[in-house]
Amino acid sequence: MMPWKNGPALRRLVTCLVLFSLVLIGGECFAAEAAGAEETTSAISLTPIWLVLVGIVSVLAMIIGLKLNAFLALIISALLVSLLIGFQDDADAGSRMEAVVSAFGSSAGGVGIVIAMAAIIGKCMLDSGSADRIVRTAVGVTGEKKASLGLMISGFILAVPVFFDTVFYLLVPLARSLHKRTQSNYLRYLMAIATGGAITHTLVPPTPGPLLVSAILGVDIGMMMAVGAAVAIPSAIIGLFFSIVVDKKMPVPMRPLGANEDKHEPLAEDQLPSLWSSMLPVVLPVALIGAGTLATTLADKEDRAAITSSDIESFELLSEKFASANALSPAGRLVNSSQLTERQRQSLKVTPADAEQEASFIAAMNDALLDPNFYDEEAFDDVAVPEVSSKLMAANQLRMKPVDRRRMNRALLDAAYPELIAAHRWESPMRKTANSLGLWSNPNFALLLAALSAILTFKLVRNLSWRDVGVDVEESLMSGGVIILITAAGGAFGAMLSQTNIADTIQQFFEGREAAGVAILLLAWSISAVLKVAQGSSTVAMIIGAGMMAAILGGQQPPFHLVYVATAVGSGSLMGSWMNDSGFWVFTKMGGLTESESLRSWTPLLATLSIGGLVTTMVLSQVVPMAN
Repeated sequence: MMPWKNGPALRRLVTCLVLFSLVLIGGECFAAEAAGAEETTSAISLTPIWLVLVGIVSVLAMIIGLKLNAFLALIISALLVSLLIGFQDDADAGSRMEAVVSAFGSSAGGVGIVIAMAAIIGKCMLDSGSADRIVRTAVGVTGEKKASLGLMISGFILAVPVFFDTVFYLLVPLARSLHKRTQSNYLRYLMAIATGGAITHTLVPPTPGPLLVSAILGVDIGMMMAVGAAVAIPSAIIGLFFSIVVDKKMPVPMRPLGANEDKHEPLAEDQLPSLWSSMLPVVLPVALIGAGTLATTLADKEDRAAITSSDIESFELLSEKFASANALSPAGRLVNSSQLTERQRQSLKVTPADAEQEASFIAAMNDALLDPNFYDEEAFDDVAVPEVSSKLMAANQLRMKPVDRRRMNRALLDAAYPELIAAHRWESPMRKTANSLGLWSNPNFALLLAALSAILTFKLVRNLSWRDVGVDVEESLMSGGVIILITAAGGAFGAMLSQTNIADTIQQFFEGREAAGVAILLLAWSISAVLKVAQGSSTVAMIIGAGMMAAILGGQQPPFHLVYVATAVGSGSLMGSWMNDSGFWVFTKMGGLTESESLRSWTPLLATLSIGGLVTTMVLSQVVPMAN
């Protein structure tokens, strides 16, 4: 039976989530019994699971059951979860309210300008006829029946260098214009864009999620791009067919996003702007962001912070320093790093006798420099912490790229032992190029330029005064402001769910599990999927899931290439997208859908892509294992 025929969305989701918690509890008890260790059950706290369930039931009950405004429901639920966390940790209620406010501000800061600019771009492209011009051209090439395929391919390609949210913002005007032309299939067009954008967002670098997963698992970025695309293509095709089915079962009308969305009369064919000026608001931000992403990726590949043989002033003195190092010293921190094996630790204490030993010595040092816990205040008490290390230590450590973490730790090591290790030279020509593109490739700035180009085209085509243009822009910002509030509130709610320490509970649950063959892929997918349902962010689910799989594998090579573990993790991060996921709200509000409609279209679509990615990964791992 299809998911939209199974009864009310609230009852279905609550039932599934209760079953999900029971599976975790039952699985935990089974694991304890199988291991013959009763203390395992008591070691894993069930409190985070129940806190997450309270938050989930709360937000679903208020939005679907009570029909409360989504912003209020999300903020109230975020506060409820935050207060329960405070009660558990004996924290005062005021500080827990501040935690919600801080998370809301952080989320709004991340999406505010982008959504505002996207709202302007969307309205101006529709009212100026730019979206109509692009659609007419595309339909002339593909035909109306294949228009959704064109939208899917566009989303698939654009989401490789650009975040999914931005891709969806840029392509929604085309879906709306296409619907005005065909008077049908609106939901199919939206889902086609979502299909292409979501699948590459989680499987193909240089998008941050798959990029970090490949780094954590030690997969070459080129291999990740090739296999990620190979997994993404059949999954996207399945998603497109699923979109067609859903659109036939539950057609959704195209609703106005603003009060005066259709106040301008449609233009005749000869009055429409040129294709070039019509495409500019879409192509410009993609080109700018893509150029910056490419330059940064190439600069990161140089890995200038990695230690080379020429950086070592004396292998003999350095090995002696490591051999005699106190645990609470910079050298001791490096030698005792959790990133190293016991064999690597011993190799650092012996002066290399030949080129092979020298290479092993250098490799061990570079591995240790990837340790997120390398810095210790007491160990570096006598060292002047470099400015670059201070800035990087203040950044989000979970989402930090390995190349930046190595740079952070290398700068600390350089400062601690300037007589033994030469200072690294970070500013290569490629890095300078990437830095020079920093402003232009910033999504906020790129979309600002795109919005200005859309406004100018709108003014010239419609022959409006700047005052009239200002009225239209204000109308678009009013609708965009509501989307910003709801998306930021969803981010705050997701952040509060994360603060329940649900990720730690899930990690403990899967700790010590052993897997072989295809079971490794199932485990990788399951961990990532559970993390996504619990805290809402695909990127976080991928990073934590990849880290857990690296620990579970423990350096052992499965009977296929590790890239398949990476794509299994990426596929799992699409599963269970609901109201704690910013993508859910982007799809819902920018598409003009209700929450219930998104739960019956967006959520099962991403589940279909997730399962399709897993199945494709499993098939490829058996047909083309690339084990060596």
